[in-house]
Amino acid sequence: MNVIDWILKYDVFIQYLVNRDLLEIDDNKLHNLRQRILTEGFGLELIKKQDLKNYTWGGGVYSPKYISTHYTLLELCQLGAPLKNERFINALKILFDVMWKNKGKVKPYRHQDLCVVAMMIRIACETGYKDQKLFEMVDYILEHQMIDGGWNCAWERKPQPRQSSLHTTLSVLEAFYVYKHLGCSYLIDKINEKIFDGVEYILSKKMFRSVRTNQIIHKDMLSFPFPYGWKYDILRAFTVMANLNIPYDIRMKESLNYIKSKLDYCGRIKADKKPPGLHHFRYTKTNQLCPYNTYRVLKVLKYYSRSKYDGYLNKDI
Repeated sequence: MNVIDWILKYDVFIQYLVNRDLLEIDDNKLHNLRQRILTEGFGLELIKKQDLKNYTWGGGVYSPKYISTHYTLLELCQLGAPLKNERFINALKILFDVMWKNKGKVKPYRHQDLCVVAMMIRIACETGYKDQKLFEMVDYILEHQMIDGGWNCAWERKPQPRQSSLHTTLSVLEAFYVYKHLGCSYLIDKINEKIFDGVEYILSKKMFRSVRTNQIIHKDMLSFPFPYGWKYDILRAFTVMANLNIPYDIRMKESLNYIKSKLDYCGRIKADKKPPGLHHFRYTKTNQLCPYNTYRVLKVLKYYSRSKYDGYLNKDI
């Protein structure tokens, strides 16, 4: 048994993701496996927590973090769950109605946070929901890219921030990947241009270091929570870069080596500490071997360090 065999013993959502991304089985052939995410395992447990009287989770739309409607839908996206059915679309409509008004000007003195808008775009694309509000959100993000190539939720704060946020930029890149991957076409040429600007911003930080001081921006950028919310970490960044077919860059080296250093002899990684906030449940307890993060690391190594990836597949557990 190698590391992929080990991962495949776990929840059905991981089986789907591994078959799709590591074993490269055509997604059309995985239809039945993907549907099972909603009927068994962790996916079913999330579905059961939805209040079908108002289609919300956690008693709220955006909060409490991270059991609200917004973050539960994002969590289902991370599981690879199929969201193109009425219960999820109804939840998304509520999310849009509450979180996107007046083309984003949700209060007289401020617009909606850019990272929240990006996450809503991602969720909307996964549900197949197309609405004028979705296109307004795309316009909003494109209009507020900063001069350094990234994005910052606090773009309208006084004084205006001088640089982008890794957190916001990563959420935008994840949204744009899903937008492209699922065939959305509105302003796609402009989006393709802006993606590379955003990637360059992250690379300018060597994935996690201050340009000015070369110090680690925040230690949490080197931990890999699952499910994740709005906070940046290098494994999420590598995952979306691999999805976007961004070629290897020497500025990735330190971060990639750090991720490799966290693996055991056959390519598995342990779960980090529980992140702050409310969560529906733990997928893997702290310091236990984590199948989902192992899948994500292998996906990154397959793209950016193929010899290392192949080496792990040839080792017995």
